[in-house]
Amino acid sequence: MKRTAFCFVALLVLGIGWDRSVSQAQSATQPLVGTWLLTSEQLTAEGAQPIPAPGARGMLVFDRAGYYFELVDRAVPAAMAGALSDAHRSFYRINGSWGRYQANRETGRIAFESFAGRSVDLTGAKFTRTFAVASVRDEQDRLTTTSQPGELHTLGVATRVWQRVPEMNMSPEARAVAGFWRHEVEGQKREGSGELMSEVKRDPSVIVYTPTGFVGVHFPTRNRAGFASAEPTEAEAKQQGNYLGYYAALGVYPGGRHQGLIFHNILGGGLTIGSTLRRFFDVKGDDVDLTFPAGTNRQGIRAQTYVKLHRLSTFDDMVER
Repeated sequence: MKRTAFCFVALLVLGIGWDRSVSQAQSATQPLVGTWLLTSEQLTAEGAQPIPAPGARGMLVFDRAGYYFELVDRAVPAAMAGALSDAHRSFYRINGSWGRYQANRETGRIAFESFAGRSVDLTGAKFTRTFAVASVRDEQDRLTTTSQPGELHTLGVATRVWQRVPEMNMSPEARAVAGFWRHEVEGQKREGSGELMSEVKRDPSVIVYTPTGFVGVHFPTRNRAGFASAEPTEAEAKQQGNYLGYYAALGVYPGGRHQGLIFHNILGGGLTIGSTLRRFFDVKGDDVDLTFPAGTNRQGIRAQTYVKLHRLSTFDDMVER
């Protein structure tokens, strides 16, 4: 199984198996719907020249139901890092949110309403960005987004260039899990007996599985404390371990005791790049149960973690038409 998963990641990197002709034909009708991977970011502080962000990587997803997901992972440029503590540099390395969006093609602006993200201050935040989509010969489209002054946690005006990822020929099992999924509840059950041991909810959280072979996660904990001002103090920045966000390559395999098996092969965010998460899944109408492999918890008890998700959008909402 491990070999199969790594082969799947190789296909993602090499672009083998993409349905390029369909994606190119569709991109003329829907400029934003789809999956975009970050190729570069430039940060412009007030009164300064743009500075490239080292190692910029990330994922941006728009669906036709009006949902978006964004996660950006990069080092803080040296020219901006000098006045920041280690805690601040760690905080600003990862940014992103998820929620609703509206794109206006005539004005070239996207209006975002964040449900949750890197900090609790992003919950309910509304912000706009300009955008432009350019067709690149022999490649997929490129999207440029530019933030406005005052957007939270950007360290300046952020100009990001994204590359569209074409859709894959997916199995029925993979199509069944594609879409935006809202976190409902998670907990632990004792291995064997299934006895419920604990159950918790989170602030608005999401997993998005894309028809392009990627997965994105925003999982903040509940009851996070807000910042005293727009940006965190050093002490506040140190408290941001109560948020998990990442994006990953996706592997979906049918069969076994559950409906199938999902691999998250980490590409960026708050988990170690190159590490792999394994989850069993069971889709039941508009709900899906994710079950983790059994492990020993802090109390020394063998248990399985489970996560229950509710569907917000479908495979058809995730592809251009």
